[in-house]
Amino acid sequence: MNVPSSPGLLDRARLRPLAAALGEAHASLRYVDYRQAERDCEVLAAKLRAELPRDFLASARFEAVPRGGLIVLGMLAYSLELTPEQLSPAGDREASRVLIDDCALTGGRLGQAMRGLEGAGEVVMATLYSHPDLRRAVERRESRVRACLAARDLEEWPRSKSDGWSERWRERLGDTRYWIGSPEWIAFAWSEPDRPFWNPVSETVEDGWRFLPPHLCLKNRCLLGGSASVSAWRLAEGVVFGEFDGILWLCELASGEVLSLGGVALEMFRHLLCEGLNGAAVDSLVTRWRVDEATARHDFLAFAETLRERGLLMPPDDRD
Repeated sequence: MNVPSSPGLLDRARLRPLAAALGEAHASLRYVDYRQAERDCEVLAAKLRAELPRDFLASARFEAVPRGGLIVLGMLAYSLELTPEQLSPAGDREASRVLIDDCALTGGRLGQAMRGLEGAGEVVMATLYSHPDLRRAVERRESRVRACLAARDLEEWPRSKSDGWSERWRERLGDTRYWIGSPEWIAFAWSEPDRPFWNPVSETVEDGWRFLPPHLCLKNRCLLGGSASVSAWRLAEGVVFGEFDGILWLCELASGEVLSLGGVALEMFRHLLCEGLNGAAVDSLVTRWRVDEATARHDFLAFAETLRERGLLMPPDDRD
């Protein structure tokens, strides 16, 4: 992976883990669209019916782990024919609970939800995707958890781990994670889970690349500016992005070239992804940067053409 222009110590420290992530995600990324999620919810519903007594399912309160769990619970409610009372946050605080999430990589969000259920009865955790070792760790650690289920298993990515790897990550993330491993990369039509890495210079955990293009992932679309119109441009195939200290990095996977965007360049980039080359975007640039309209339009068109020529962005006319 090529270094972005004028890298500082923080940027150089990011390059090695980010470069390693490119290979891992390219080899193992699993994308779950809405149709696949529906099928997975039907599988999860069948497992819940097989694992739990009918009276438990009929009386338990179902709660979603924000935010992906809300989408899964909405679909699961139809598959299980849940009543409105079972989906209401009000009611019997001592009732048994079924916690729903789209995936669990370390179990951090599930653990947070468990801490908010003091006084509740038995708890069942149910995810669309998680690693079997994580589910076993939950059942060992949480005496109130009756079962921890998943529609599909995540496999563990065969990465090299130095001695003490898990212990170091547990120190960084705290003791709120049930399991520290390397599950395969997964992303949904509504969200791409964070994939943190350790920056030894800042001594902090940072979020890494976003591999799904915005038009395939609602969360990524919002991160880059919001809803896209029919005239909006798209990231070209094989381009990933990440934001570090307010600077957007674009990486072209085939070449490993990284382009960093900030300031007016980042603003023009967001306009292209949300609106395309329209007058409203130019008017916004004129107001924001206090330049004349002719200059703003010329620079905007030139910027768009540069990104197209470099294979980073694709105009609407080039899409199928």
